[in-house]
Amino acid sequence: MARQRPARRSWAPAVLVAVLALAFAGVLVAIEVGSRRTAADTRAGEAGAEAAVTRNAQAYGAAVVATGDPAPTDERLAAVAEGTQVEVQEVRRAPDLVVTVYGSAPFGVVFGVSHVNACHRVTFHDLGTATAGSTVERLADCPPPVAWPSPS
Repeated sequence: MARQRPARRSWAPAVLVAVLALAFAGVLVAIEVGSRRTAADTRAGEAGAEAAVTRNAQAYGAAVVATGDPAPTDERLAAVAEGTQVEVQEVRRAPDLVVTVYGSAPFGVVFGVSHVNACHRVTFHDLGTATAGSTVERLADCPPPVAWPSPS
């Protein structure tokens, strides 16, 4: 009687499945790491753009103070805004001069460019004196723009 040997099974299919599973897991980890890095870069870019908008509002306040004018007109306030990358949204004069300005700054995202849009309230004190200054406060919402009179 001839003895039968047990059939020898190949390890190749099991090894192939294990290698494919590890490769798939590696791809998933790489995608997750990449997406987290992209999200962090986007948040950093947005924070930088927000800081730029705030710096522009502060520069506007400093520019108005630097004019030395104790009571600048609306036209003068708008002219100063052109040089500081902000737009005047609203002007109030009682009890102090308070100007609401709108600014925008771009930042990069995965598929192009986005913008941070923000409004700041710039409150002026002691204009026209040596102690003149301004304070800047970011607003949660922008007021609707005030229509400027058309030049006639």
